[in-house]
Amino acid sequence: MEVAAPPATIRILDASERERIETFFLEELDDVALYWRFFRTMTPLTVRAYVTQMRFGDGCVVFGAFDGERLIGVAELSAIPNSEACAENCPAASACAELGVAVSNQLRHKGLGRALLDYLLRHGWTHGLTRIQLSTLRDNGPMLALAKRLGFEEVRQEPDEIVMHILRPADWPVPIPLRPRTAMAIPPDRPIACTAIVTNIRCK
Repeated sequence: MEVAAPPATIRILDASERERIETFFLEELDDVALYWRFFRTMTPLTVRAYVTQMRFGDGCVVFGAFDGERLIGVAELSAIPNSEACAENCPAASACAELGVAVSNQLRHKGLGRALLDYLLRHGWTHGLTRIQLSTLRDNGPMLALAKRLGFEEVRQEPDEIVMHILRPADWPVPIPLRPRTAMAIPPDRPIACTAIVTNIRCK
């Protein structure tokens, strides 16, 4: 899989950066972008509540894109233990995951969303995932177009949203086995397993 050249520095975030993430959601996204990301109208209070419950580690990895010290994009990947869609899953392993992504309003259509998703996909495939799912509102044309370009395929349609997924490439190198962890953050070279659910995604 070819990785797009990131237009900014991209790295894994940790729990100490919750305030930075909250500021990103409130200052870098307008009301429409927040609605597309969370599938509902968000207020400063609900944004804070969401960021407070975000998990870092135990299979939940959060990537941030930076322009200097400014956070301009956030992408989350949460493994789903025992997903019915993944026959490989067992109590100690996770082969499916779901994702959520948001990019600053000022930097849309510049390749940042694709760069973040490239990082998420490579991280997931390298750490044992075989299937990654996303949901997007029907009117979120940019997300639908980007997902299709990356190889996501439609799984099902719901009244207001479309559920898509992508499978790990058959020629991907043998992944690192997944094992449950309790660390605060997961470096790119560590295995993951997770029970968290990203707010705007629902897995089959």
